[in-house]
Amino acid sequence: MQKIVIREAVIFTALLISLAVLMHPDLLSDPKERFALIEDRGNFLHPFVYTFIVYILLFIIRFVVTKVKTFFTKNKNN
Repeated sequence: MQKIVIREAVIFTALLISLAVLMHPDLLSDPKERFALIEDRGNFLHPFVYTFIVYILLFIIRFVVTKVKTFFTKNKNN
């Protein structure tokens, strides 16, 4: 169970970082300015909300693919 939680936390963190860099390329050149904008506008939660939405979509896709794989491997063995 602990391995699953760690794996999913790593996936979520990787998504958070990659989406942040894709949406705001200035994070790589001047992160202080970007964080100052976040503080001024008070929008601390929007990166987590967007990441959660993408994470849920990926989770559904992974779930469906896993179920399809198990369906075909079950039928192959019978």
